[in-house]
Amino acid sequence: MLLGGLLGAILGSFIGALCLRWPRGVSVVGGRSHCDGCGKILTAWELIPLISFVIQRGRCRTCGALVDKTQLAAELAGGAIGIGAFGFLPLVTGAVLAIMSWILLPLILLDYRHYWLPDRLIISLAAAGPICGLLLRSDYNLMVQLLAAAAGFAAFELLRRGFRLTRGKDGMGAGDPKLFGALALWLPPLSLPYLLLGASMLGLLLFSIRNKKADDSEQRIPLGSCLGITAILIFFVNQRGVGF
Repeated sequence: MLLGGLLGAILGSFIGALCLRWPRGVSVVGGRSHCDGCGKILTAWELIPLISFVIQRGRCRTCGALVDKTQLAAELAGGAIGIGAFGFLPLVTGAVLAIMSWILLPLILLDYRHYWLPDRLIISLAAAGPICGLLLRSDYNLMVQLLAAAAGFAAFELLRRGFRLTRGKDGMGAGDPKLFGALALWLPPLSLPYLLLGASMLGLLLFSIRNKKADDSEQRIPLGSCLGITAILIFFVNQRGVGF
């Protein structure tokens, strides 16, 4: 459990940097980590997941600039995924859940912050689904899963295009149908209605607690984030013996 949490926190640190740099067009693999406020190169002691944030009180030691809370959120979530996957599930099952969740984590954070679901991450998620599914489930039927993914994507895409055609504006991002299709390669087809229901309920909750704009009709909901969180919960509950 502790090793899973440690691994998750380390991966979460990388995911946090990815979510902060990628939207700005900055490479996460090139160059050394530095403070976004003053540009100071960070030492190894300033890059320890979670611990450095607590010791430095969430600020740069040199200029005092606040560290973006996305970094902390990614490290906490990554560690929680590792603890939940390897602490409460068998090793192989936990590894599969961890892989799915760690791929989903940057999608969840990027959609929440920027309403952006990068195709490269969705493709990675979709490619890993059948591999992990065949490894984990003896009843995994690749053809059935592909049909479910195609049907799910088509339904979402038709809804998205229909809304734009009738209302003259986008009501759903182009990445949401792709993400739903990718998740359909991970979850049993009978779980997909629960995925949609759970994501919708979570979206309504987010809508009610986020700062509202003057015109509520223009407020956006990060549906991709809601789909990702719900998929992780459904996968975990299914593997704990409560079927969806």
